[in-house]
Amino acid sequence: MIEGKDFEELFEGMCRRAEDILRTHKAAVYLTTYYRAGPPRIFIYRDRVHVLVKEGRVIYGFLPYDLEAGGYREVGRGRYWFAYRFLPGKSFQVELEGILLEKEAQGDRLREEMRALFSCLGVFDLVPLIGWRKAADMHVDGVSLRLQKFAPGVELPSYAHEGDAGLDLRSAEDVVLGPGERALVSTGFAMALPEGYAAFVQPRSGLAAKHGISIVNTPGLIDCHYRGEVKVILVNLGQEEFRVRKGDRIAQMVIQRVESAEVVEVEELDETSRGEGGFGSTGR
Repeated sequence: MIEGKDFEELFEGMCRRAEDILRTHKAAVYLTTYYRAGPPRIFIYRDRVHVLVKEGRVIYGFLPYDLEAGGYREVGRGRYWFAYRFLPGKSFQVELEGILLEKEAQGDRLREEMRALFSCLGVFDLVPLIGWRKAADMHVDGVSLRLQKFAPGVELPSYAHEGDAGLDLRSAEDVVLGPGERALVSTGFAMALPEGYAAFVQPRSGLAAKHGISIVNTPGLIDCHYRGEVKVILVNLGQEEFRVRKGDRIAQMVIQRVESAEVVEVEELDETSRGEGGFGSTGR
């Protein structure tokens, strides 16, 4: 933990950075020292601080910070979209779900709140907030999947039948695959998954059974922060040439909630009945 003179120098630098950003932008996005472990959730304005928490009222950093005890109050909940500029000319867009907390603070009170955050969370940098809005609320029976269409005339992903697990993905181009060949096939769309979800692209059983068409990296993993076009790496494992036409269904995509694991190094692992038995250890 940083203390004494070093702390004060870093804190004053943080305050100057915030002042510079707030001269030209509505708010500064606070990147903690461990910001790579998750998207930013703290926003500093001229007269208040916003914190978006997943649940509860405590933020953990070097030290726990009880936001409710610190004077924060709930002002909303749901999904929020925001954009921030991390590097000159390079911006990031993130959509997060949670409880939005607010603490009003100006002048010296704002400095003291920044000091409290810095003491608990450290700071990597402050960057400009360039866009913010509340997104559509989660559906009762699932999640909201925002799609950006690039290919006119090609249907967006859809479920073929009620209750299906996978969304059908369609090709946005004509492709010919010879036996043993593979190709990166465009689908004509990009998407924004909610925070805490991932998409898994898998082969279509009909194409696999009838023609030997599969996916090289099955299942293809798409993280929630990816905003590029979704593409599918098809491979022809059959004995005959296979032709993909624009609009054909080529794969299916399953949306699932995923958990983040905390990596902990230990000296030894607990014992189990299986132990170190690997491939074929069950006798089949």
